[in-house]
Amino acid sequence: MTRFRSKLALGAANFGLNYGIANKNGKLETDEIAKILNLANTSGIEIIDTAQAYGDSEQRLGPLHQSRFGIITKIDVGLDKTYSENLIKFLVTESLTKLSLDYFSAVLLHRPELLFGPDSKKIILELNSLKEKGLAQKIGVSIYSPEVLEEITKVIDLDIVQAPFNVFDQRILKSGWVERLKEKGVEVHTRSIFLQGLLLMQKSELPIYFKENWASLFEDWFEFQLNVGADSDKIALDFGLQNPWIDKIVVGVDSVRQLERLLQIEVAESYLSMPCFNVDDLDLIDPSKWRVK
Repeated sequence: MTRFRSKLALGAANFGLNYGIANKNGKLETDEIAKILNLANTSGIEIIDTAQAYGDSEQRLGPLHQSRFGIITKIDVGLDKTYSENLIKFLVTESLTKLSLDYFSAVLLHRPELLFGPDSKKIILELNSLKEKGLAQKIGVSIYSPEVLEEITKVIDLDIVQAPFNVFDQRILKSGWVERLKEKGVEVHTRSIFLQGLLLMQKSELPIYFKENWASLFEDWFEFQLNVGADSDKIALDFGLQNPWIDKIVVGVDSVRQLERLLQIEVAESYLSMPCFNVDDLDLIDPSKWRVK
């Protein structure tokens, strides 16, 4: 019997950080992480996505993953300062040690603008050498906007691009880059399917910042939920799952119960069609620009 292969990848940001606007539980307890990993393993989830910037996520994940998953990490620590020879190899080896691994499924550059800095050629050579040395099976970049891909793809051959994608933020699709990446055989992993939890918030919970600036959009969003009789997590996740060009959807969860719910949505395979909620306003779709008190 063929094992079910989930399209979901488990994001580990809140293993090491208090992450997400709707996160009420804060940084996860070790026992809850272990339960989440056990459920992920038995439910066909194959990939865990972490990063050096996620607090102590790597250290906490190390004793728990038990080599049951492919692990992707994102690196950037110190790369924006004075570059030293073999710095990337050092950073990757450091993360491998924390995670008790021999190699990563993939290593992504967390800030791709480093590919255009004074040490760009050295960084590119080192990224490519990770595969040659057996430290990573694949290399790639985590981007915030698809515009940077024009220059990135001129200087390095990518295996994976990770980009934000959700009902409000459809830039990677609308830009035409999905087709271009697929033509090159590049995997597309998406993150922020719940827009850091914003799309999961109840109307009464929505911060004033969003109510004041995008009142009409959110009225339509909440009205749509009522009209179709579906919860926001179902609607938001369906939007990603029904796009065949997505190889993995990185999701973060606050509890094992929440992961159970997402897996139930995935295996149901009964996707909702929805009106276009696409938004170009970066003040909404880029969480780094949020002015939430």
